Amino acid sequence: MYKFRKLLALCLAAAFAAGILSGYSAQAKAKTAVSCKSLCSTALKATGGSRKLKYTSASAIDFGGLSASARNKVKEIQYICDSKEVYSLCVIRTKDTKDSAKVLSALKKYKKNNCTSDYLSDYSAAEKKVFKNAVCGRKGTYVWYIAMSPKKAKNNKGQKSIKKRL
Repeated sequence: MYKFRKLLALCLAAAFAAGILSGYSAQAKAKTAVSCKSLCSTALKATGGSRKLKYTSASAIDFGGLSASARNKVKEIQYICDSKEVYSLCVIRTKDTKDSAKVLSALKKYKKNNCTSDYLSDYSAAEKKVFKNAVCGRKGTYVWYIAMSPKKAKNNKGQKSIKKRL
């Protein structure tokens, strides 16, 4: 009888421990899946936000920085911008880290093209600085493009806030 109780107590303790551990792993999984919308909000607060931002989208096709092949790697996206698409913020979650590296490469090409494009003659000197001082980065499966200010330091504050949340 004593052995039976001891075995029963051990089984209950093991089941309890397994239940606790599964709860922790579920919390860890939930913590890694931060929404792109909340990361945009975090970056907006860090950069001082902008009243100029009028357009918002959760569709990859709306952000001009992604090629068709890069859009296929997007799991989730939040894109906000002004009417001229100068002041903008885009946070993307990809399917895996390999995809995030490819999307980051596409964003770097987009930034470079924005700084040397012929259509820049339509923009003011301050708007050209926004393109020039945009930042893009990556952490895990998340990738972002931040062009919220003509000052790179301000855009970097947005980037730091995203990294801190992840």
